[in-house]
Amino acid sequence: MRIQFQIREKMLPMFEIEKKQDILIIGGIEVLIKSILSIPNISLEINGIGTKIALHLKKLGLNPVIFDFLGNDEFLDLINKYFSQNDIDLFFARQPYGTKRVLKIINNDIESVYKDFRNIEKIDYNFSLNILSEIYNQVRSVYLILQNWNNTLARNIKLIGKFLFLDFEESLIIPEDKEIFGDFIFTNEHVNLKDNIHYIYKITFLENGKIKFNFSEESWEIEPFSEKRNFLFEAKCAFKSVIINSLFDGKTLKDTLLLGNIAYSYALENNGKFIPKRLLFEEFYKRK
Repeated sequence: MRIQFQIREKMLPMFEIEKKQDILIIGGIEVLIKSILSIPNISLEINGIGTKIALHLKKLGLNPVIFDFLGNDEFLDLINKYFSQNDIDLFFARQPYGTKRVLKIINNDIESVYKDFRNIEKIDYNFSLNILSEIYNQVRSVYLILQNWNNTLARNIKLIGKFLFLDFEESLIIPEDKEIFGDFIFTNEHVNLKDNIHYIYKITFLENGKIKFNFSEESWEIEPFSEKRNFLFEAKCAFKSVIINSLFDGKTLKDTLLLGNIAYSYALENNGKFIPKRLLFEEFYKRK
């Protein structure tokens, strides 16, 4: 209760949304601290699954809005400016643990990654249902990126009739005694999901870089068009973004997965860059 009180006390006032939003992304904002030992050089970058997806969807023509708990620390202004410059609506509540951060150390082309979620698993994201009620009513879908799924947020979002994406890739706590419902879920083969996770569509990113898709009794394995396996984080974010956009566009499952694979493979081939929209569809019509 003490943590909940601190969050309520520090919640920033909402502002009125002027345009219709397509999707609300909850979670997935972090600061990437990159250190290259050979130079030496240290850089800061606003990163995270939610950040990447919001930016990609904006480039594809959708209007995302993003919410997360952020620390009252040195990164707050940087994050605000980043989303403002990219014309993406950001809502946040301050929390006592600090903003999530990732340290990436590069030494002779060897990358070491250390993640500090700042005790974010202790935060109750159910709080967002009250403070973002108007946004929930406006958006067509919600994308959840939670470290701790021991709450009723997914169930409550489903009860208000939203198409729900669940991202389990960076989950720390997934209870086995609580029913969790979503429409489209993303995971990887290192995350052990039990039968209490219910979904229609499931994407699993495999260790070898391939992608597995499950729907009802069907299971398809997607072979990337690229042999490279660097920049997998960026490639997966590109894949997820294009999947969301394609579903919004009413594409068939086959076309949706093809478009996702094109974006995924482009990121692998091009140092994590997101494919331009024009090139995405040029490649799509060549391969279809």
